[in-house]
Amino acid sequence: MLRPEVLEKLECPSVGMATSWTIGRKSVPFDNLEEARSLFKRNNWPFAKGKIAKSNSKAVSLREQANAAYKKDPNDTTKALQLYNQSICMAEEGSADLGLGYANRSAVYFNRKQYRECLHNIELARQHNYPAEMMSKLGDREQRVRQQLLEKDISDYVEENIPTRHCSIKSCLEVGEGGQGIRTNRSLEEGEKVLLEKPFVLVVEAELAYQRCDYCGSSNEYNLRPCKGCTAVMYCSEECQDQSFQRYHQFECEIVDDLQLLFRGPKATRMFHVTLRLFWHVVLLFLEDPIEFLRRVETPVELEKYCDPFALEPSDYVLHLLATCRDSEHNTDDIQERTGKCVSQVMAILMYVIAVEENESLWSRLNEADGSKKLPFLLFRLVQWTDRLMDHEIEGVTCFYPFTRLLRHSSTPNAKQSVEEPLQSVVVLTCPVVQGQEITTIGKE
Repeated sequence: MLRPEVLEKLECPSVGMATSWTIGRKSVPFDNLEEARSLFKRNNWPFAKGKIAKSNSKAVSLREQANAAYKKDPNDTTKALQLYNQSICMAEEGSADLGLGYANRSAVYFNRKQYRECLHNIELARQHNYPAEMMSKLGDREQRVRQQLLEKDISDYVEENIPTRHCSIKSCLEVGEGGQGIRTNRSLEEGEKVLLEKPFVLVVEAELAYQRCDYCGSSNEYNLRPCKGCTAVMYCSEECQDQSFQRYHQFECEIVDDLQLLFRGPKATRMFHVTLRLFWHVVLLFLEDPIEFLRRVETPVELEKYCDPFALEPSDYVLHLLATCRDSEHNTDDIQERTGKCVSQVMAILMYVIAVEENESLWSRLNEADGSKKLPFLLFRLVQWTDRLMDHEIEGVTCFYPFTRLLRHSSTPNAKQSVEEPLQSVVVLTCPVVQGQEITTIGKE
């Protein structure tokens, strides 16, 4: 097992730890997760629990850096806007520095002739304690913007980037034979779009946290709003912020900096973070009604009802995963299977300790709840399937597409899958298909 001081220096410490434990056990999986948890000690993980607090002094420093970047190159505002966003995230709620950040961002939008975004940020500055003695400057800018809008006959209404339903599927599509793949129950023509799907869950790369919405992945011209509780995420709209909080950020806000260390490493490592965000849906269902939730996941005939994703509401997608991503018996003679299971066991325990047991506000709700000991096993089941569930090849984000992932690959495919803006998976038929035929795409290299 690697020493903590060695793990700390690894590019990917979580996978490094899981791998070193597996090597130490000669790829022999634990008999159960309880055994793995009993052997895991907190000092095995080299990073202390912590959270970067909001700081007006840091907000001022970042705003000054943004001013300098904008002054140096006013024609390339990407760096300046990213720094202004970081300053807005760092500013304490209720401080004048938050209002000043929005005001500076409005000036950039004015010079970029993005007048609606400029007005939006002027209003945000007023709402967030922009200094009264400087208000005339903001008023002058607003007057000039409104004059420009009047001359160009442009509405001053700013429509926030409100996400639409995440999926549009041809009604003829259904689960294939034996619950595998997707087929059609009627003939379809070449060129037909059979599936349009936005990510159900995604994770934005840390270096893009001040450039893209943490919930939908949109850049929204960098016109983003901060989380009030942490400094690590931003959103393109109030709707995205609300959805994020309901689905996962209520659990992650307290530990967001711990998670960045937990999932540090090559981009593929973020697949585990997406898995954790799927697991938060498990936690939500458990907290809503522990007895009913456990009855569904522990009763085979009940869980069987969730095998067909086409018949489910989005809130039940995670139950579909639990119904189909079973913990199969591994082949004791297959070194690859044994290694994979052991690594998954250690990863699941590490994730559960850092994200759940050390999450004070969540752990206080779970620790005494009857049946909560089932939760680590359900996380492990999802972790085992991580590489088969996620798409980490899209630039800047790692995504979970519930239906796109069901498509099987073929050397003679009849459909093409691509990702278009905004992160929408599109499946188009490349030749006619007949009733009952499976829809397949080409395998990724």
